[in-house]
Amino acid sequence: MSDLALAWRLARRELRGGLRGFRIFLACLALGVFAIVAAGSTNRAIHAGLERDGQALLGGDIELSTTADRPLSAELREYLGRHGTLADLRGLRAMAGAPTTPDRQLVEVKAVDGAYPLYGTVQLDPAQPLHPALERQGDGAWGAVVDPSMALRLGLAVGDRFTLGDADFVISALITREPDRVATAFTFGPRVMVSRAALEATGLIQPGSLVTTSAKLRIEDGTTAQALARAIERDRPGEGWRVRTTDSAAPGLERFLDQITQFLTLVGLTALLVGGIGVANAVRAFIDGRAETIAVLKCLGAPSRLVFQTYLVQIGALTGLGVAIGLVAGALMPFLAGSLLAQVLPVEARVALYPQPLLEGLAFGVLTALVFGLWPLARTRFVPAAGLFRGLLEPADVRWPGWSVALGVGGGVVALIALAIGTAPRPDLAAWFVLGGFGAYLLFRGAAALVMMGGRAANGDGRPALRLALTNLRRPGAPTPTVVLSLGLGLSVLVAVALVEGNLDRQVNERMPETAPAFFFIDIQPDQLDGFRRAIAGLPESRIVDQADMVRGRIVALNGTPVDESSVAPEAQWAVRGDRGLTTTRTARDLEHVVAGDWWPEDHAGEPLISLVEGVARGLGVGIGDTVTVNVLGREVTGRIANLREVDWSTLSMNFSFIFSGNALAGAPRTWIATVAVPPGGEARVERAVAEAAPNASAIRVREALESVNQIIAAAAQAVRAAAAITLVAGVLVLSGAIAAGRRRRVYEAVVLKVLGAVRADVLRAYLLEYGLMGAATGIIAAGVGTVAAWGTLVFVMRAQWVFLPQVVAATVVGCIALTLALGFLGTWRALGARASGFLRNE
Repeated sequence: MSDLALAWRLARRELRGGLRGFRIFLACLALGVFAIVAAGSTNRAIHAGLERDGQALLGGDIELSTTADRPLSAELREYLGRHGTLADLRGLRAMAGAPTTPDRQLVEVKAVDGAYPLYGTVQLDPAQPLHPALERQGDGAWGAVVDPSMALRLGLAVGDRFTLGDADFVISALITREPDRVATAFTFGPRVMVSRAALEATGLIQPGSLVTTSAKLRIEDGTTAQALARAIERDRPGEGWRVRTTDSAAPGLERFLDQITQFLTLVGLTALLVGGIGVANAVRAFIDGRAETIAVLKCLGAPSRLVFQTYLVQIGALTGLGVAIGLVAGALMPFLAGSLLAQVLPVEARVALYPQPLLEGLAFGVLTALVFGLWPLARTRFVPAAGLFRGLLEPADVRWPGWSVALGVGGGVVALIALAIGTAPRPDLAAWFVLGGFGAYLLFRGAAALVMMGGRAANGDGRPALRLALTNLRRPGAPTPTVVLSLGLGLSVLVAVALVEGNLDRQVNERMPETAPAFFFIDIQPDQLDGFRRAIAGLPESRIVDQADMVRGRIVALNGTPVDESSVAPEAQWAVRGDRGLTTTRTARDLEHVVAGDWWPEDHAGEPLISLVEGVARGLGVGIGDTVTVNVLGREVTGRIANLREVDWSTLSMNFSFIFSGNALAGAPRTWIATVAVPPGGEARVERAVAEAAPNASAIRVREALESVNQIIAAAAQAVRAAAAITLVAGVLVLSGAIAAGRRRRVYEAVVLKVLGAVRADVLRAYLLEYGLMGAATGIIAAGVGTVAAWGTLVFVMRAQWVFLPQVVAATVVGCIALTLALGFLGTWRALGARASGFLRNE
């Protein structure tokens, strides 16, 4: 019989004894594999749904859009019309009013033509075709279909009337499904859908109004959407239309999904790495528990190679079981979460078994077991046969397991790193994660060494229980490094998340309300400005905080180079995508925050000058003296950057990225925007007064927007905490495994102490002191690491203010002490009950 066959036979017989001692091993592997597979499978299911419903989500095979009131040129319309059916849409924000209440509601208006929708169906309640519902009704009012929330807020029902601008509308139906409206995390108001003719009758569209124009095309001549998109960008350059096809029907949602998947995959990988410590502990404890069996095998003539192969087969079989549990649980997650996904997503996820996430989870699980299990498995080679006759408790630690094991572990590490980076949606982020993983390992190992050195330096001040606890922190085989590394990493993540959430919550609920205005008013026409000012001045305790003119323009060149050919950083891409709001109004605040260059005099009449926000300039790759060209209604204006400003956007004050000198935009049609401070409870009064002075102006309630932002932050933080808890669960599993692995030593120590005269209370006190000190040290280290991580994230990544929150840190330390005490007590209670007589008789 070959060595491998014999090893398999011996391993199979030994596995008949059950999985005792390997529950932690299996749980650690299954947890990490589950997180990776669940994230990947859910992502694939949603992406498949997006691909299947891409035409309905986009509203066509191809879409051209711009944030300007600019219809398609006759040439472009004729160009697109040769390929299929075209639908024109317009969108804007407006205030809807009802005769039954003086209050008004900000709504998102969508004006459609007779070709809409090209794909999918607008579902209405009561059920009826869309376009007859948008025609003039019997009393002459225009028909409209609205989101149910709009009707609820204004106390309206089907058949009731409301106003938009200068036109009267009647609610023909409620919208139950709008096929091309991808759900977003933040909107300013509910949907109101009207016809294009009805929108013209409202008088809401004025020069400079904030209008979104889009054209959707259903291709009918066999041309592919991608080929047509390339042809449009080639044949119609410089017209400022953003072109999208069905493979990017919901780019924001796709980016969000990829980011969430990346995050959850990294969480799963972190859980696997933390669980890897548990794998190593479990293998080490398993080999220690089989020391007598190994010695017997060697006494009977089994070579070290055969013994190693026997236990390698066992560990391999158990690895397969743990990974299989994680694969099955992760693959089932999309099936189990299908109903939840349907409630929060604009598409139906295509739930199925996807091979790629399963193969990735399999590879991650096997490599983790290899990297962390192979080295302690080599201990089998160093169990001496003579140990059977010397009452061996456990084999000596292995300093060098041999080149074959070392190369196997090294190869596994390289493969694990390559897999983590190669399968990530963001390889750069995964590479930083790998570096961070190594850094965290070294940091927490160093922290554990400091804790052990502290235990060695302290003398216990003559108290036996404290002296024993301090000695146990640094004794050979102490769980201190394992606890600090595994539990500390999970707690650090939770501290960082809690501190970031606490700072953002403070920003939104405390600091912003102190500085933010109550209202943003947009689309105020120049001839309405005086009336608007008088309306606000006539209200008690209300005042205009800021006001500025606004012109819509599109950046077309940087230093004479078209933006399409310029190198623009990802964080500044928004500035060159579509139209931007430009102004010539400067304030004292703008003058105070100039960080480079000088402001132009008020009577400047030379070349157009620009004041640019410093961060935007850095992203665009421009600075003082460089030029920026903008297109304003077909006219190109080139301005030279005269100064850079620093802007604190978190105050929600009125700020512009681009401020032009007054002569630069002379004659361009413009509207005005204003911020208004109102005491709580006076919002409705202000809205009514402004509605009379400027009926087409739209009011955005900042307090409601802050509430929406707060809900988003809370939901995101809750999801991140839940994901980070996976890492903490892995740490708890590792801690449990470390305590279980040291049970034999604990029993032996308890017996020795009892023989020397200690009672159970004395031994328990010493053990609780040991775990309490270990938990306190781990909690303090995790609090420090998490605090630094949160500070760096807020200050350098999110550019937000940082405030230390001691209550969060204190709760972490207390929770860590309580957790380690609880697990330590459960792990040592059985050891305290061991009878000394059996050990004294060597039974």
